[in-house]
Amino acid sequence: MTGTGNGFVLTGLDQLLRNCGLVVICVALFFTTGCSTTEGLFKKRSVDESSKEQAVKQEPAEQIAQLQSREKELERQVRSLSGKLKAEKVARDSLTRRLEIAQAAREDAIREVVRIRARIQGMASQAEASAMFAEARVILDRMESEAFNEEALSELDLARSYMVRGKDALDTGNPGGAAYLFDLIPGVYEGMKKTDPRMIKVNVRIAALRESPAPSSPKIDSLYWGQSAAGLEKNKDWIKVKISSGQTGWLMKSQVQ
Repeated sequence: MTGTGNGFVLTGLDQLLRNCGLVVICVALFFTTGCSTTEGLFKKRSVDESSKEQAVKQEPAEQIAQLQSREKELERQVRSLSGKLKAEKVARDSLTRRLEIAQAAREDAIREVVRIRARIQGMASQAEASAMFAEARVILDRMESEAFNEEALSELDLARSYMVRGKDALDTGNPGGAAYLFDLIPGVYEGMKKTDPRMIKVNVRIAALRESPAPSSPKIDSLYWGQSAAGLEKNKDWIKVKISSGQTGWLMKSQVQ
């Protein structure tokens, strides 16, 4: 019994040791695997963080490169537009000068006609010239009510100058010269009508359309640079207009052209 008992004990110990060995091996494998996994996780995290840092460093550089490229393109556009503007300005200045010369020559011709007509009797009687003055006055009043934009106002100024000079000729005993000057006004009016004299454009960034011709008047709407409107009425420094929506209101003269 004793031998048999000892055998059972030895067998139990042997089995226990074997089990302990398996446990130790498992524990060792666990720790080895866990450490490897942990080390891998740390390495992956380190790589990820490094990639993010590199991306962060590259992103501003890419943005700068894109902005610099955009800036160069805009610079080329600015230079191109500036060149075109200078060329147009030169052409405009040349045309303006030619226009001034032509206008001056025309005025010289008109003065000469008036002077010659003053020496010729029977070109027009005082009564005829007075009647033409009255007709010219009606046309001039019509022009004043219809002229709103710069081109039309320029034509109006020309007609006014003919009226003043014609009246002077009439008052100084030159009915022939006066009649000639008064007769020029209908032609100026016909030319003005071809310019769409009531059409005006806003020449400021934002213009307030108001209910009445006063800065304190309630604002109805806002008009923006280049927006068109039709002139209806004038009141000192204000213009009553009608916009594309059909709404009417008042704009300051300084805000339109």
